[in-house]
Amino acid sequence: MLSLSHIYFNYGGVHAASDLNLEVEKGSITSLIGPNGAGKTTTFNLICGEIHPHQGKIFFMGTEIDRLPPHQIAALGVSRTFQNIRLFSSLTVKEHIAVSQYIRYRSSLINSILEAPLYREEKKIVSRRTNEIMEKVGLEDYANEPAINLPYGLQRRVEFARAMAVGTVFMLLDEPTAGMNIQESNEMMEMIRTLTDFGMTILLVEHDMKVVMSISAKVWVMDQGMIIASGTPDEIKKDPCVIKAYLGE
Repeated sequence: MLSLSHIYFNYGGVHAASDLNLEVEKGSITSLIGPNGAGKTTTFNLICGEIHPHQGKIFFMGTEIDRLPPHQIAALGVSRTFQNIRLFSSLTVKEHIAVSQYIRYRSSLINSILEAPLYREEKKIVSRRTNEIMEKVGLEDYANEPAINLPYGLQRRVEFARAMAVGTVFMLLDEPTAGMNIQESNEMMEMIRTLTDFGMTILLVEHDMKVVMSISAKVWVMDQGMIIASGTPDEIKKDPCVIKAYLGE
């Protein structure tokens, strides 16, 4: 579904990506791990179009995206969450999910002011889909709560719900369990699994090895801008290069 081939990217002489090769299979949960400064954030930025590689190719569902701007990559179904949650302080949970959908519809401002038939029909569709998404991610009891007031774990669910609302098929998760206690972390792992049940493909950066080893089908390990190992969680645990560079003895 996603492939990065022989990617190079430098920051002022620092090799943030050096002959980087990575693949993510459709419908999978894949993890990207490595020490601080390994190049994980750079890799996410390259995939999302925030920066462009100096050399190499990136393909998403057969389309070359390494020169596309972020909004065009997002339109293909790629979404990203950040370690710091980004929500609107004035919107409820339901409004966050509903607002995300209107970009997909055709009603104009005049249609909405006049309550035209097209606007009314699209409003019904948005409302129905919003309720369905809230039920899927377990937010129906918080529909009218300001999203910013929810506990951290539920705010993460709002982010996921917004991604579902805009038709995301590939989600990049940056430290999704950071700051969570054990119970919240377990609930988040179950939520991530649920996303794949609804057809999403997941690539995540995560420092909690319990999370990585529990939910990943495949793990890629970065160090100094390069992939030094890839494989199943069990294979990664035993890889001497990974143990030396990241996991420790």
